[in-house]
Amino acid sequence: MDVRISGIESSHFGRDFLSNNTINVGPSRSLFDMLQGHVNLTVAYNSSEREDERLSVCKEDTRKAVLGAIENWAQIKDGPPVCWLYGPAGAGKSTIAHTIAQRYDKRKELAFSYFFSRRNRGRDDMTKFVPTLSYQLAHVLPPSMKKSMQDVLTQDPALLMQLRQTQFTKLIVEPLHSTRTPDSPMIIVVDGLNEYDQGGGKFPLKDLIQLLVQNLSQLPFRLLFTSRPEQYIQTIFTQLPTHICRIALQDFPARDDVFNYLRSELSGVRERRWRDVPQDWPLQSDLQRLAKASEGIFYYASTVVKFVDDEYDDPQRKLQIALRAHTGLDSLFEQVLGDAKRYHGFRDVLGAVVFLRDNPLISMLPDLLLLDSVNDFRFALRGCLSILLIPDNDDGYIRPYHASLFDFLTNPGRWKEIFYDPAECNTAILRRCLNLIAADSKSGADALRYAYRNWPHHIHMALSYTKDVKYIESNLEPVMKDFSTDMFRLFNRWMVGLNDHIQLNKVHTDLNSAIAYLAVGQPVLNIIGSNTY
Repeated sequence: MDVRISGIESSHFGRDFLSNNTINVGPSRSLFDMLQGHVNLTVAYNSSEREDERLSVCKEDTRKAVLGAIENWAQIKDGPPVCWLYGPAGAGKSTIAHTIAQRYDKRKELAFSYFFSRRNRGRDDMTKFVPTLSYQLAHVLPPSMKKSMQDVLTQDPALLMQLRQTQFTKLIVEPLHSTRTPDSPMIIVVDGLNEYDQGGGKFPLKDLIQLLVQNLSQLPFRLLFTSRPEQYIQTIFTQLPTHICRIALQDFPARDDVFNYLRSELSGVRERRWRDVPQDWPLQSDLQRLAKASEGIFYYASTVVKFVDDEYDDPQRKLQIALRAHTGLDSLFEQVLGDAKRYHGFRDVLGAVVFLRDNPLISMLPDLLLLDSVNDFRFALRGCLSILLIPDNDDGYIRPYHASLFDFLTNPGRWKEIFYDPAECNTAILRRCLNLIAADSKSGADALRYAYRNWPHHIHMALSYTKDVKYIESNLEPVMKDFSTDMFRLFNRWMVGLNDHIQLNKVHTDLNSAIAYLAVGQPVLNIIGSNTY
């Protein structure tokens, strides 16, 4: 899907801007002269800056279903005027948005495109949003629109320094009323809402979306937004006063598309490097393994292609490394988790999600993690919504969008930055289990049942992630000493809590596994004993 656009021309917005770059004095100044310094030319889908970012379009015969769903939305005359395309990090949202923008531009039906980017200075500068919208509209709508905008700015040169709603009304809405617009609505594409940094007192994203949406009844446009499914963005769209078409990328399986993309791109590598690789390279089985490993994430596939297509190395060797390595999504996970750390409780809650057994229900987790409410739990994971599927229903359970996420999180050798320590997380869960058992509170019956059944499992897991005897002596030994002093009183309660012989067998297996990890030392072994049963 992610096909590099090479040799692309400079944006037509950029060419026109440069051709009108001379600043004149007096009433002869053109609209583009007046807007100079107030617009951002790098945000358009086909800007040269986006070319430098390796902008891409969907490869032919890929992503047909989701592209068709967007075009169907755009064509329904009385359908919802706003579409929100959302999906996990790396799923190809920007590529889809770029493809839609390009298609509608060729049809003369693209009104405006804006691609947010945190890493590029100025791409989230809202002081230039309305003037940039005006600038792009002046190129695609009849000349009378440009003339009306020019008249407005001639009469009120300070307009570009006024409230954005005022700018929008006088520079966009009112001129459109006096302009003959196309019979069919045009498309506005705004990509990467989650890339807009609204910190530091900047114009809130909510206000920007409302600015566009609340004026739709007066405008010949339809709005396509794309983003990760972040909680604050979900809230914004839920509160809008208009019907929204929601398109979830996870509803459109992409493994076959990834396979086709890999086959096409690596065939291109073979053609360019024909002296280095045989004609039957890459093997069908290798492509299938890579497509499976991608889990439908095009970011993974494009990373593999870039890795293999190294002019200074052997493509066959690099492909074999890619088949063995975990280089695809790790950098993506690092980025998402690095951002998510700012939420209070992130480390403990994420560690619990990773290491709690058998996907417990969300409703049980606050009691187990000693949180005041489910809201505290959800808040702690607010930054992880692009990599974790967190149901709105508290009777659901949390799972990753990509199975490889938990592999990444439980393998310290794959981290560039340590987000948490697995031994510490399991020890923390163990403490909470034992506290619940000691308290024997009936208010959290599900959490208590989990504690009875799984505290030996978390001893085993804590031991499996550390070979440090000092850690065992200073962390696990005190926990087990406190528990063992009251073990006789709690034994009957524990057996009742296990409920059946299946759970009893699991506990037995977990304790034996924990003991096996203590071959190098004796601290906890002396407490729990090898002859527990």
